[in-house]
Amino acid sequence: MAKSLLLKNGTVLIHNEKDVVVPQKVDVLVVGNTIEKIGESLEAGDAEIVDCSNKIISPGFIDTHHHCWQTQLKGRHANHMLLEYLPTGNLSVFLYDPEDIYIGELGGLMELVDSGVTTVVDHCHGLNSPKHADAAVSATVHSGIRSILCYSTVFRSAEWTKEKYVADPNFLPDWFLEHFKSLASQKHADGRVEIGFGYDIFFVGEDVNKMVFKTVRDAGVKLITTHWCNNSPIFGNWSNITTMDKQGIAGPDVLVSHGNQLTDEEAAVLEKHGMSIASTPMTELQMGHGVPICYDPRVKGRASLGVDCHSSGAGDMITQMRVGLQATRGIFNQKYVEEGKNPYTCKQTVEEAFNLATIDGARACKMGDAVGSIAVGKKADFVIFDTDTPAMVCGAKKDPLAAIVMHSSVRDIDIVIVDGVVRKQGGKILPVEGGAAEKLSWKDVVAKLDESYNNIEEKAKAIDYDVALKAMQEAFHLDPNNFPKL
Repeated sequence: MAKSLLLKNGTVLIHNEKDVVVPQKVDVLVVGNTIEKIGESLEAGDAEIVDCSNKIISPGFIDTHHHCWQTQLKGRHANHMLLEYLPTGNLSVFLYDPEDIYIGELGGLMELVDSGVTTVVDHCHGLNSPKHADAAVSATVHSGIRSILCYSTVFRSAEWTKEKYVADPNFLPDWFLEHFKSLASQKHADGRVEIGFGYDIFFVGEDVNKMVFKTVRDAGVKLITTHWCNNSPIFGNWSNITTMDKQGIAGPDVLVSHGNQLTDEEAAVLEKHGMSIASTPMTELQMGHGVPICYDPRVKGRASLGVDCHSSGAGDMITQMRVGLQATRGIFNQKYVEEGKNPYTCKQTVEEAFNLATIDGARACKMGDAVGSIAVGKKADFVIFDTDTPAMVCGAKKDPLAAIVMHSSVRDIDIVIVDGVVRKQGGKILPVEGGAAEKLSWKDVVAKLDESYNNIEEKAKAIDYDVALKAMQEAFHLDPNNFPKL
C-alpha cells in the first residue's frame, strides 16, 4: 500500500513542454501513487520524508520491449546470432513448467526494478498453457513493477528429442484467446499491471489476423506489440508493418519491436497510423538485426528503447541508452572519418538518449499521460541516483543527464519508487510479495532460480538444439548459404 512521501532536497529532472530536461532543486510530494506537488521547501505534513540530499531524482525508466521470463537462460547467448538464439532461447519454453515461468519472470522483473526500470512492456512469449500465463501475471503483480504484460502467441513444440523435432502447427489453440480475454477483463494490482497483446504470426492469413486484432481490441487492450526488422535471410521480404496497413489492422496502439533496415514505405506507414518503435541496441547490434533505428529522423518522436533479452546481455536501460547512443555516433561519424574529417560536435545528445528511456518510452507504450516524466498528476515512479559515488562524483554537479547516461551504473541507484511504493532502498532491492502472504527476499528468489535452472538444464539433456534448428530452417525455407559459418 502506497503512503505519502516527501522527496526532499534532491535535484529533480523535470521535462518542459519541449521535452528539454531542466534540473531543479525542488521537493516532490507524493500522495498515494500520485505526484501531488512540486516546489521549494514543501511541508511534509503526515508524509514520510525521503532525504534526497546529494541525489538526482529522475523519472523511472521505461523499457518498451523485454522477454522477462528468460532469466534461467542467462549465459547461453553471449556469442549467438539470431538463428542460434531461436531454438536455444525462444523454443526453450518447451522445458519450462509454470513454476519456472513464475520465478523466471519474477527474477527478470526484480532485476529491472533494481536497475531503475519502473515500467516494462513484457512481450511474454513463454505462455505454453493457461497455467503458464497465470504464473506470469502472478509474478508481475508480486514484483511491484508497472507492466503491460503482452499475452503473446508462442512457437510451441509438439515433440522434441535428441533425434526429432516437431513444431506444434496450431499457433492459436482453443484456450488461447479465451484465456487472454479472461485475463484482460480483470484488474491486476489496482491497474499497475495491464494486459497487452503480442502477435508474430501474420503468415496465418488475413482473415485470422483481422479476427485476432478485433478480438484483442474488443477486449479493451491498449497496446499490441510485434517483432519486425528487415533481416531478409530469416524474415524474407515479408513486412509486418506493410501487412498490417494493407489488411486494415494497423493503428496507433501498435508497437513494433526493432524496425531495423526500415524502408521509406514502412516509415510512412508508421507515420500514417501513429505506430511506435522499440529499439533494443544490445541485441540488435549483436544478432545481426542491423543498425539500431532509435536516432533515425524518420522515427523521431516514435522511437523508444528496450532491453529485449536479459538472457544475452545487460538487463538495464542505462546500458541501452549508452550503447545505442555511442553506436549511432560511431556509425554517423565514420563517413566523415573516411573523408579525412572530424565533426565539430556530436550530433546525437545524451538528452536524446535519456528521453528515449523516459518520456519517449512512455508515449510509445501509450502511457505518456501517466509516466515518463515528473509532473503533478502523474504516477509516482522515480529512480534516485546517489551523486557521491566514484562514478557520479563531480559529473552529477556539472550535468546530471551526462552523469546518468555516460557515467552511471546500477550500483549508483540508491532508491527506486514504483506507484508510490519504495522498491529499492539503500542500494538494495527490497523483498516482494510471494503469494499467500509470503515475502520473498532477493536471496529467496536466487534459491528458487537456482533450483529452476538446474531442473531446466536436466530436462535439456533429453533434447538436441541442432535438431530443432535444422527443422526450423527447413520449415521456413532458410537457405544455409545466407548464414555463413565464420
